[in-house]
Amino acid sequence: MRAYGGISIVNAIPCWLGSSAAVDLKIKVSIEETRERDPSESRLVKEILDFFEKRWNIPHVKVKVESDVPSRSGLKSSSAVSVALIHELYSKFLIEKYLSPPKLSAILSIKAGVSYTGALDDAAASYYGGISFTDNKYLKILKMSNPPKDVVVMILPRGDRPNVDLNKLKQFSSSFAGIFELAKRSIFDAMRINGTLIAEILGYDKTPINEAIKRGAIAAGISGNGPSYFALSKEGEEGPIYDSFKKFGEPILTRFVELEGDNQTI
Repeated sequence: MRAYGGISIVNAIPCWLGSSAAVDLKIKVSIEETRERDPSESRLVKEILDFFEKRWNIPHVKVKVESDVPSRSGLKSSSAVSVALIHELYSKFLIEKYLSPPKLSAILSIKAGVSYTGALDDAAASYYGGISFTDNKYLKILKMSNPPKDVVVMILPRGDRPNVDLNKLKQFSSSFAGIFELAKRSIFDAMRINGTLIAEILGYDKTPINEAIKRGAIAAGISGNGPSYFALSKEGEEGPIYDSFKKFGEPILTRFVELEGDNQTI
């Protein structure tokens, strides 16, 4: 099963309402039966396999992950692995869907202790493509939509996300609720405000963001809780923004991913 990395439109931690956009950085998960589980499994993979083994008595499996997305980067790699693995387990063992992969991913992510909100917004975009709008508190996918066309996504990847003070973010719940409402009308405006505010609250250097905006970026900021940066431009206008990012590292050029109709219903 293939899933996608993504970037944030609205961070869900402050008020549980989140929005994410899938980008064309792929994660592929495959499984095969094995006599013994891999002791190096991540907490989330372990939680998912434990759940399936106990509920449906499936055999042990070995999980293989091929990823274009750096882990702990704010680019939704955990959600992508999670939904892809759940999809593979449903398919391989012919299990009737208990919950959609994004919703089950959210539940098990919280149980595994790897996400405060469950990151349903990230999981939905990773699985279905497109742009998600979710109420993570009530486990509801409010809307899925296609992304704008002719937009270049530039990512300045950073690995090994630092610990995040959740209480700092939750103090801004009303601000992020407003950003969520704005996102329904203009994802670019929402991404710009969200990305800059996350940088401000969590203490990230805003220089790459400010430089990208000065060079004509439609939006720029921190994705997720960081540490990766992103910037958007119109097709053909990415050169100056890419050059500004290149001062700080090796940028990745990619695109948004449209909704894919062959996945299960929401």
